[in-house]
Amino acid sequence: MKIEFKKVGFNQKEITINDKNLQLKGNIVRDDKKLVDLDARLQGTMEVECRRCAKAFTIPVDEQLHLKLSDGIYRGALEEADVVEFYDGSINFEELMESERESMRLDYHLCDECKNKKE
Repeated sequence: MKIEFKKVGFNQKEITINDKNLQLKGNIVRDDKKLVDLDARLQGTMEVECRRCAKAFTIPVDEQLHLKLSDGIYRGALEEADVVEFYDGSINFEELMESERESMRLDYHLCDECKNKKE
């Protein structure tokens, strides 16, 4: 799902995006001319790989997201660490969810079997 930046107003708009086994549900609202605030929860399940044995297993996902979405390159203060830049004039929620999914996938995961093994 894509939403054009120019269509996001100063009143909160509720969004719900389902992608694979994840759901992003929350609100977007315009912060200023180039920024949109996203306050949402990402919930569901996803498959990850154990870092020790490479076995695939499913983990629960329940993440709160507070992001600033920028229409183009963001040239703001350094404390705005969680800024996601889009370059085609619209917010691509599938791309955003895939980025979050990949970030979680790259975390250090251990399956129950490897957690319980003694070294």
